[in-house]
Amino acid sequence: MTVTSHDNVPTTVLDGAVKDYSRDKVYVLTAIFLGVVTLVEIATYAFPDFPVWADELVVPVLMILMAVKFFTIVYVFMHLKFDKPILTRIFYMGLVLAVVVYIAMLSTFRIWFHGQHG
Repeated sequence: MTVTSHDNVPTTVLDGAVKDYSRDKVYVLTAIFLGVVTLVEIATYAFPDFPVWADELVVPVLMILMAVKFFTIVYVFMHLKFDKPILTRIFYMGLVLAVVVYIAMLSTFRIWFHGQHG
């Protein structure tokens, strides 16, 4: 059996996968989505007075966009979508711990209080 780049990769080939993995379409759609999110991130600098991210909202907006891009990349390129559920849960537990530590460090430097960075 010959597998082309347009065919799904069967679960028998993927170790631990629970469903077939598609190839080209997923990557093209992911690239388009990540490009759009990156354009929004660039727009936060190009148009700083836009109401969605004006003044104090720019840091939370950028962090949300960062998280969206991270989850998209992890979900598609690390194949969490096709992996065993226990492995996905272990990954997300580590990720939650990292985010909590990161927020604690940002709080230590008073990043949430505009004009009071210490």
